[in-house]
Order: sequence, then C-alpha cells, then structure tokens
Amino acid sequence: MRKSIRYILSAYFVLFSAAILLAASITFGIIQYRTIRQNTAQDLKNRCIATASNLSQEITQMDNILLNAIASREMKADFKVYMDESKPYDRIRARQSFAGVLTALKGLDFSIRQLNVYGTEEGGYGIGNYNGELIFPVTDQKWYEETTKNNGLRYIEAPAEDQLASESTGIDKHTLYFSICRIFFDNFHRPMGYIEVKKYYDHVFSSSFVESDEYTPDLIVYDKNGRQLYPAEKVFDYYSHRNEGDIEVRNTITGKAQQLFFQETDTNDLLVVIAVNSSVFMAPVYRALGTTCIIFILFFGVFFITANYIAKKISNPIHEIYRFLNEPDEGFRELELPNTGILEIDRLKDSLNENIRSKKSSMEQLMLLREQELQAEMLALQSQMNPHFLYNSLTSIAEMAEEGMTGEVAEMCQDITSILRYISSNKEQLTTVEEELEQCDRYLHCMILRYGDELKYSFEIEDELLDCLIPKLCVQLLVENAIKSVTRQSPPWKIDIKGELKGNKWSVTVMDNGPGFDPEVDRKLRQDMDRILETATLPSLKIQGMGILNIFIRLYLHNGIPFVFDFGNQPEGGAFVTVGGYYDKDRPL
Repeated sequence: MRKSIRYILSAYFVLFSAAILLAASITFGIIQYRTIRQNTAQDLKNRCIATASNLSQEITQMDNILLNAIASREMKADFKVYMDESKPYDRIRARQSFAGVLTALKGLDFSIRQLNVYGTEEGGYGIGNYNGELIFPVTDQKWYEETTKNNGLRYIEAPAEDQLASESTGIDKHTLYFSICRIFFDNFHRPMGYIEVKKYYDHVFSSSFVESDEYTPDLIVYDKNGRQLYPAEKVFDYYSHRNEGDIEVRNTITGKAQQLFFQETDTNDLLVVIAVNSSVFMAPVYRALGTTCIIFILFFGVFFITANYIAKKISNPIHEIYRFLNEPDEGFRELELPNTGILEIDRLKDSLNENIRSKKSSMEQLMLLREQELQAEMLALQSQMNPHFLYNSLTSIAEMAEEGMTGEVAEMCQDITSILRYISSNKEQLTTVEEELEQCDRYLHCMILRYGDELKYSFEIEDELLDCLIPKLCVQLLVENAIKSVTRQSPPWKIDIKGELKGNKWSVTVMDNGPGFDPEVDRKLRQDMDRILETATLPSLKIQGMGILNIFIRLYLHNGIPFVFDFGNQPEGGAFVTVGGYYDKDRPL
C-alpha cells in the first residue's frame, strides 16, 4: 500500500524517537524504581530502628528506677522495718518513711504512673496513681513466676489493667499499664521482695513510635519469647518471620500484602516490627514512575509535534509541486513557492520553473508558426470564396442579361462590387455579425433584382449578438447556398436568418423553404466533417459544393472544439444550417 512521504517521515521519526525515549524511560524507570524502593525501605527501616531505640530508652528509664531502688540501702532498710513492724504507731511511721524513700526514687518523672514494692509472700506498698498498702499478695500477680525465674533480671510484663491505680485517680478502670518487674535480695542474697514500675501502656509505645506523614504503618512489639506486647489486640503472627529479614508477606487476616521490617532493642529482649501495606509502601515508587510516564508522554508529544513539523516542512512543498502539476492547464504559469531552505526541493522548484520557461518559449514559437499557418489556411479558404462568389454572381448576371434586365444588371453590378470589396479584403479574417449581415442584405437585394417579389427574406437577430466576431462570409455563403436550393423549385421562395445569444453560446441559423438536403449529400458532408474532427486534416475543396465544408473548416480552425455546426431538413419542409460557438462575454470572439 502506497503511503505519503509525510506519513512515512512522521511515522519513522516518531517510531525512532519513541523507541529511544521508551528505552531511556525504561532504563531510567528501572533505576528510579530501585533507588526509590531502596530509599523507601531504608526510611522505614530507619524508623523501625528509631522506634526500637526510643522503646529501649523508655524501658531503660523505667528499669533505672528499679535498679536505683534495689541499690538503695535506705529503701531496703525502710522496707524491712515497714514489713516487720507490727505495732500500729511504729508501722505508720515506718510507712511514712518508706513512702518518702519511694517518692524520692520515683523522682519528678510524671510518666511513671506507679511504683510498687511487694514482700516475698504478702504485703507491700505503692506510690503513684495509688498511694498506700498493697492488699493483694505478690503471688497473685501475673508476673510473679517469671520474675522469680529471672532471679533478679528484669521481666517485662504484658499490658494489663490495674483497677486499684485507675480507680484511685478516677480514670477508666480498663486502662492498660506497661510494667517492668525485678526481684531484689538482702546482703546475703536472700530474696527480700519484688519491685514493679508502671507506665501507661499507650504512652510507652506511642511516644516511642516514629510516625510519618507519608506512611501509616502498623507497630508490633514482641518480647524475646515471642509474646505480643503491642498492640493489645491480637494481630497477624509477624514474629514467625523474624529470621527471614525484611520481606514481603501476605497478611492472612487482612488479605493484603505487607512489607515487614524487624529491629531488636539494645538489650535484645524486645523485637520491634513495622508492617506497612505494600500498596502504601510502593506508592512513592508508583508516583515517581507516574511522573516518569508523564515526562515520557510530554517528550513523546514534543517529538510527535517536531516530527509533524519536519514532515510538513518537507512534504508540503512536494505536495504543492504535485498539486501544481495536476492543476488544469492555465498556460505557462510558474510555480510560486517560497524557498524552503531544503536544497533538493529548492533545486527541484528552480528546475521545474526553468523547464516551464523553456517550454513557454518553445510553445510561443510553435504558436507563432501555427498562427501563421492557420492564417495562411484561413486566407486560402477565404480566397476560395472569391471565385465561388464570382461564379454564382456571373451566372446570375448572364441569366438577367438574357432576359433583358439591363437596369437591374447595372444595379446588381454595383452591389456585387461592394460585396467583392468586402470578401476580397485580406486585412481581417473576422468580422462582426452586423457587418456580415449587411453584406448578406446586399446579396439578397441582388437576388431580389434577379427574381423579383417571388423571393422573400427576413432577419431576426438579437441586439447582443451584433458585436460578436465571426469568420468572414460564414453566413453570406449559407445565404448563397439557400438561394441556389430554393430556386430549383417553383416559387414562392423564402429565406429566414435568425441569430441568438444564450449564455456564452452564439448561433446564427439560415433557413429556406427549398427541397432540403439530398440524403447522399447529407451523408457525404457528415462523413467529411467527422474525418476532419478525427484526423485534424483538411480535405481538398472544389468550387462546386465547397460552401458548407469551407465554413465548417474555418469555424474549426478559428474556434477549435467545441463549436456549433448543424444542418438538416426542417419538418415542415426546407433546409437549415446553424453555425455558432462559445465565447467569454468579456472578450470578443
């Protein structure tokens, strides 16, 4: 299938540019995808590390209070007195002293909500949200067994409620507390009691968690045994994937893919997990890739516009040359095309115009020769009319002389002299309809002198037609033929000449009431006319019977095709011959 040069140039340029741009975009996209994904992962990993560090600091802060209390001899001494004293008054004094020591140990850190000290079996004292004796034995605490097993090492308890502490401050009794416990010993390393420090559960983890405006990840905290410390509600088991590194897993509870990041605290007793949905994790990557796609589309648009511009710059001049060459012939008009700046196209235009100028010069020479040839042929044809007219005129004069019409012969000779001057003038090959009809009127007047009132004639000519130019003698000769035709039969004889102008077509018709055209003559004339039109060759003409063909040939030489020429017999009797042509009203024929 053939394609335009503009299409080919645009298509190949766009495809080539798109291929390069696409390859560059894919390469850039892959690099950007990896870079942004690594940066995003590193950012979340850093947040996980920071959260683990903050959580470690929170726990260390709480644990320092425990260690300071355990290391305090005053605390141990007052606690022993408080626990051993049985007298009410002395016990009150011991409790006040012990409470003061605990308050000093707690310090001004208001994030510490409770500091409790228990005996090894029962009894104890607490300060914070609740200040007073502890009515529940230590053995009832959930952390008792694990703390005892740790033998002085800290134990982190899972979030739990403390109704006594909550009710004492009037807060929701279901408020959760986060606690750390230790067992402490006397100087002989015998267990003296248990000490517990508490903070609000939400405060510990929310203050530790490093949030992001861009991400909303989930925070999960496990102890070293895999027990979930945060959040309080049960979630997907992330702990089982701790040894797999930072990976993507399918959360079977939510059904969504999540990216996991793990980090242990400094003391390795807590595991911090940050889980973010993969769609959220990949959002910055997708946005970056989206930006890359937009840039690709913009560049592609620029390349497309550039390709169209270049293709248009190249193809439009070629199209203009093609259109110029396919336009109807308007003479030797040169191609008017501004310089394109493209060497080949400008050379083609200059070569084409040079060729047109050369052809124009050759054609002008040819037309001059042709015009001279046509003029010679027209003069030759026109000169043939002189003996033809003289032959007919002399025959009429001879007949009139034999009949003794001497006066009429003299008058007729004057008219014939005027007509001979008209037809023998070779200065002009064309004449106006008005002048041609004047000569026809003279000739008919001569015939009236010859035949008298038995011959009638009429003119019916539109005024607009009088100034049109026609070949000389083309009507007068038809009138002669009509006279010869009608006088072959008995009078009366009638000749009618009509002329009309319809649009850009003129026509003059000569009609008679004679016997009409003989079928053989009609066939022969039409055959000769067809041969002239087909072969563009002119037959030799004899004086006898040359009138109609002479007119036909002169109309053909003068007007070319199309021109009007028709003849035949009228339905009511007689013959008609119509001559005419087409012309521009703004210029003469």
